[in-house]
Amino acid sequence: MFNLIIAFVLGLIVLVLLAVFINKIPKKLHPVLIVILLLISGFFGYKLYKSIEEPVKFEAAKEERYKEVVAQLILIRDAQKAHKDITGTYTDDINKLARFVDTAQFALTQKRDSTVIDEERNLKFRLRADDPNGYKKEITLIDTLGFQPVKDSFKNVDISSLLKYNTIEGAPGSIEMKTDVVIDKENRVPVFRLVAQKKDILFDQPERLVKDELEAKSVESIDGPTIFVGSLDEITTSGNWPRQYAIDDN
Repeated sequence: MFNLIIAFVLGLIVLVLLAVFINKIPKKLHPVLIVILLLISGFFGYKLYKSIEEPVKFEAAKEERYKEVVAQLILIRDAQKAHKDITGTYTDDINKLARFVDTAQFALTQKRDSTVIDEERNLKFRLRADDPNGYKKEITLIDTLGFQPVKDSFKNVDISSLLKYNTIEGAPGSIEMKTDVVIDKENRVPVFRLVAQKKDILFDQPERLVKDELEAKSVESIDGPTIFVGSLDEITTSGNWPRQYAIDDN
């Protein structure tokens, strides 16, 4: 935009000079001046068009690519959650995560309430431990009804390829995946973090627009130079994107 303003000012100076000296220029050169003016008008028209078109195209490309990358991050996060639910940990190996999704199974369970003899309390009050007329307590029983493959939740998804920018042709780099543990009230809690670099996602876009995007800060934008989900410092599986980039994100 700054370059356009400079060019516009220079153009105005040229037009003013032409207007001042037009009468001192031989009439036979006037057609040449008209051509020059037309070329200048065309130049500024083109510059104005590009100054409007370029940001519009950038925003469209950015929105599409961000949605695609966020969709990948959500899929990896869901796979990591499943891995933790079954194994108790996350993994920083995408191939291991892919094998887990292909082979692991969720246990399908059902909870039900039941009443049983409270043996400990019976003994405390000098009753027989198994006295049917003694104290009772409520418990929750969990019945296993069967098993469901984890793969059913990731149909037609190649987990092993999700760290690559599959839908952005020529994009350099890849999504970074790390795991760790944090201490919470003396408990070791596993955590993970996925990070995608905006500069890689927008690698072929105008440099000045990318620079502005890396510094973006607003409620409708993805702040900062990265798109990420999870954390290595706190217990969270949230991402830093606003809702419009992942409507189905829960």
